[in-house]
Amino acid sequence: MKFSKENIDQWIESNRKKIIETYKEILRIPALSPENGGDGEWEKATKIIEILTEWGWENWIKTVSIPDERVSKKSRPNIIITYNPNNSTLPAICSVGHMDVVPVGEIAQWDHDPFDPIEKNGKLYGRGTEDNGLGLITPLAALKCIIDLKLHVSRPIKLILVADEETGSRFGIQPLIEQKLFQSDDLIIVPDAGVKSGLEIEIAEKTPLRAKITTNGLQGHAARPNDALNTQPIANLLATRFYDQLHKQFNEQNELFYPPISTFEPTMRRNNVSNINTLPGRDEQWWDCRLIPETNIDDVKETMSKIANEISKESGAEIKIDFRSFSTSPIKITAETPVVNRFQKALNSVIQGKPKLVGIGGGTCASFFRNKGIPAIVWGHMDHVAHQTNEYCVLNYLFTDISIFIHFFLDLE
Repeated sequence: MKFSKENIDQWIESNRKKIIETYKEILRIPALSPENGGDGEWEKATKIIEILTEWGWENWIKTVSIPDERVSKKSRPNIIITYNPNNSTLPAICSVGHMDVVPVGEIAQWDHDPFDPIEKNGKLYGRGTEDNGLGLITPLAALKCIIDLKLHVSRPIKLILVADEETGSRFGIQPLIEQKLFQSDDLIIVPDAGVKSGLEIEIAEKTPLRAKITTNGLQGHAARPNDALNTQPIANLLATRFYDQLHKQFNEQNELFYPPISTFEPTMRRNNVSNINTLPGRDEQWWDCRLIPETNIDDVKETMSKIANEISKESGAEIKIDFRSFSTSPIKITAETPVVNRFQKALNSVIQGKPKLVGIGGGTCASFFRNKGIPAIVWGHMDHVAHQTNEYCVLNYLFTDISIFIHFFLDLE
């Protein structure tokens, strides 16, 4: 069938209820990594494959399993759907979403069961609705529209649903890229970050640097502090000096990002003792740093190590730092980059306004493509409630985004 916006709008309108019900089916299944107390993504992946098989897509589905002995299935699933009716050899248009979600957090702060999504006031509430269920259902529905209406596509379309995005992508997009399942000139979009207007396209990410700092002293009775080496005040002093010095020393700015600076934040802290009259002999704290390109990661590590050594000498405690990071590629993406150019046209076919190219502090699957020289972009239409209690997606965004993806997949020229 010839491309027709009217036909597309009619298809979306007549399938609204079915799309929402399918979305809810997927959202009802938790998919937590072992690090977050879960058993991985297999149950959710099985449900998605079941749905796609009902749609008649079974011949287009490939599952790539990455070994992981920590989960009951001993592997983590990644789903690749390839639609290429004309056997085109052109570079593919790819959308990459992730099946895993973060934990619900404090359950008492939810107004309902996080894994029983409910509709209210034009929103769909539940864990994973925005991150990253929206990035799963919209490309799937867009491709279903194209197939149902028999719309012409000249390029292969690949929808990739990956595991493990929330905890590092070691069992998801990283091994898929290493297996050379993508071409350097594929047009890749990761629908995993965005703004309410839908008019931002993310083209760069800060370099993440995570650090586990372990302080070892001597546990003892709270009534006899001279016979112990209490690690809590030592670790508190360490955190204060880190925070003050890092922000003071590394104050470069880059207006592409929000915030336009490198960030240095203490996050998780492990429980040290379980009773109030014992002095802790061990402290474990974690830091999450997001570095703009102007901030040298080795200089940050050196500063943190220097402060730790100084406090270790002052206090007598042993302090160890375990740095965990990966470098990001300096690949430059502009408005003229093919994937950006094509997506801007699709976006403006549905939403009026000039898209802004931005960088973010969060990490997505796109960074792993960029590290290999593939200019992936990130886009979304969302309210920034990911990881929060009472997470939701706006249903109007959902249906608008389906239309945008349809335009992106089709040839508008």
